[in-house]
Amino acid sequence: MSFRTYSEARIVVVDNEPCTLHSVRTALESAGYPSPFEIADPTEAPLHIESATSDLVVFDVGQPGVDGYGLLANLTGRLAPSTFLPVLAVGSLLGPEAREQAYRAGAKDFLAKPLDLEEFLLHVHSLLDTRFVHLRLEETRIVLEDLVARRTAELRQAQLETIELLGRVAEVRDDATGQHTRRVGRLAGQIAQELHLPTEEVELIAAAAPLHDLGKVAIADSILLKQGSFEGTERESMRHHAALGADLLKGSKSDLLRVAGAIAAYHHERWDGQGYPHGLKADAIPLAARIVAVADAFDALTHARPYKEAWSDAEALAEIERERGWQFDPAAVDALFRVYRRHHRILHISRRR
Repeated sequence: MSFRTYSEARIVVVDNEPCTLHSVRTALESAGYPSPFEIADPTEAPLHIESATSDLVVFDVGQPGVDGYGLLANLTGRLAPSTFLPVLAVGSLLGPEAREQAYRAGAKDFLAKPLDLEEFLLHVHSLLDTRFVHLRLEETRIVLEDLVARRTAELRQAQLETIELLGRVAEVRDDATGQHTRRVGRLAGQIAQELHLPTEEVELIAAAAPLHDLGKVAIADSILLKQGSFEGTERESMRHHAALGADLLKGSKSDLLRVAGAIAAYHHERWDGQGYPHGLKADAIPLAARIVAVADAFDALTHARPYKEAWSDAEALAEIERERGWQFDPAAVDALFRVYRRHHRILHISRRR
């Protein structure tokens, strides 16, 4: 951060009296300030203030032939809300009404003319003090916001990497590459985007989806890697992975992990209410879980596992279409088909209606 000193202060004096300009300039220079920028025509002040960076404006509101208070209000009204530029109004009119009118026009201080130069310098120093404190606070705020943004980005990246690793842990026994979790996350994000969800929600779903099967870490290899269909207690053990995943993720204050917990808990629920573990139906199932259910099914069908061969895209899409409105949310299925069309120009599937 770089802070200006009083010897570098940029002072603008708006006054049409040469003697006042001379005395103010001499007083400022003798006090160690640089020569001020002088404006004799007050109508030019707003344009100068917009085009230059100033630290203090000394503005004569009593110049003949012009509405000094109106010009002052125009000048201060052009400033951005976050800009603190002190204006020291000066004028020949005395009394509380003149001072109050100057304050309403945006001045921070008021002095009567003819100026007592010692008093004038005290007011200049005080206003510049406030100006420089404000600049330091503003620069500090910018630095802190940048630091927070960088730290937040680093934490976000670390969280995403942790989630990816956790997802890979859940898949490592039947998908050593961990690609299934990445593919499901990517496809879930595309489906969410196709449903026109807000960008932040799309990103949350895409990032959380890889943890949908986290509960599988607690499933025995003899069941998880079994070739063929599950029987009795095996089926119940496999179904328990949804509740286990939810338990592992519950209690987090992170939006990302809360979404991941909902996905893990409900991605095996069915649109018709025949799913597990809670038998939720239709819109009672969280949308993120309904989206991931479709993405997970498509990826699982189109890739080989220890217990099954990979299906073609056409076969997988036809199966998902058959379950539209039964197992899967119709809107999510339709979104999957639109995503697929976007990435595959010709869709060799005849959709049943």
